[in-house]
Amino acid sequence: MISCLQIATRGSITRLSGRSRQFKCYVSSINSPFQDDLSEIDLDDFGLGDFHHYKESPEVAKYKREKMKDLLHEESFTVPTSEKHGQLESLTGKNEPAVFISKLNDPYLNLAIEDYIYNRIPMSKTALFKAHRLMFYTNSSCVVVGKNQNPWKEVNLPKMKQYGIPLIRRKSGGGTVVHDLGNVNYSFMSTKQEFDRFKFVNLIVEAINKSNVSSTRIKVNHRGDIVTQDGEQELKISGSAYKLSRGKSYHHGTMLLNSDLDRLRHVLHRDVAELGTIDTSKSIDSVKAKVTNLQIPKETFVDLVSNGFKFEYGISDESSTKLDNENDPNKEFNDMMGLTDFAHAAKSTNVCLIDEVNELPKEVFTIADELKTWEWKFGRTPTFTHTLENPQLGICVKFTVNKGVIETVELSGEYLRGDSEFLKQLNEKLCGLHYRGDLIEQSLRGGVVQDLGTWLHKSIDGV
Repeated sequence: MISCLQIATRGSITRLSGRSRQFKCYVSSINSPFQDDLSEIDLDDFGLGDFHHYKESPEVAKYKREKMKDLLHEESFTVPTSEKHGQLESLTGKNEPAVFISKLNDPYLNLAIEDYIYNRIPMSKTALFKAHRLMFYTNSSCVVVGKNQNPWKEVNLPKMKQYGIPLIRRKSGGGTVVHDLGNVNYSFMSTKQEFDRFKFVNLIVEAINKSNVSSTRIKVNHRGDIVTQDGEQELKISGSAYKLSRGKSYHHGTMLLNSDLDRLRHVLHRDVAELGTIDTSKSIDSVKAKVTNLQIPKETFVDLVSNGFKFEYGISDESSTKLDNENDPNKEFNDMMGLTDFAHAAKSTNVCLIDEVNELPKEVFTIADELKTWEWKFGRTPTFTHTLENPQLGICVKFTVNKGVIETVELSGEYLRGDSEFLKQLNEKLCGLHYRGDLIEQSLRGGVVQDLGTWLHKSIDGV
């Protein structure tokens, strides 16, 4: 069985680097005689005068375009099955750029792996290379809220329970997103000094648009979202969230490729008449936007963005290092002949494929276990009030909740009106409880208030 962690080091992807060098020479040998900066004297010195009026045929131009497309779509991150003994923990500690591709679909593990990679980024100021990181993962169905959000306000908890979709709170800010097998999550990590919320999404947009894999043209809007234009309407394809701490930063987002948008709308839509009104001034609300799918394969997206990352942050091989060397006697000629740019195509990046859980570090499971707890998901929510009305029962109930714990309960309406003793007993029963519908129903079970408990359970988080 293939190990859960397989690492393709720079040595193991020299096949692409070699291919890149061959292709680079091919393109350069065609284009170098026709550089715009060559004068008539230069042409004579190089013996190129006979080619001065050359124009390449449409067939040659087409062939060149196809070759370039082959290079862009080269399976550069296919991991050799013979390399079974790589360790996620060893690669995360290296001060070199790396790409991590998770084949796992467990959202808790994927978010834990992301946090683990981020925590282990080395911060050496004297290292030759910077430890840029890029991670891809696809989660099974779940809803992910930002670190500072109120889940009761952001999502339809009863609908999520009906669908069997878990709620997860991530460790970065930003808004609420729905994950499923039809989207890809990306996470770019760098230093805090390099943080720029537009740079990496612009890299993604450039990689997708240049490839022509989709008829949909995408762009980055003023908020840093990746969008497309449908007439006068802007449709969102990917939003972003960020984390900056301890001199590091990461920028991650969810790219909608072939997601179930109907289910997305259902779990994010809250009918106030049924689920009540949430009033809070301390949590961060999501910015609502209409969304659409890009409709390209996940593998294509990962490949294109990986190549863009590799081109921007990868380590040059020996040939490109020589071309970049200021002391190289051929540097001026290479610059003049347009060879230097092609040298950057021959860059390499460490790659880690994660496809099983057996050898994940213990720290990953520790982080995942924390993400699963009710205290993390709900107990971090700042103070809010939740007002629910039931015309059939003739009652309005207002809860004040802080850090997921009920602080006060207020009643109004016809239901047991004027019974101050009942209101006192209600507060005694409910205050101090976790704000969970099942616990509220259990506390009110029996007697004339059982129907009240059943309704509150259903409205807060039940089915």
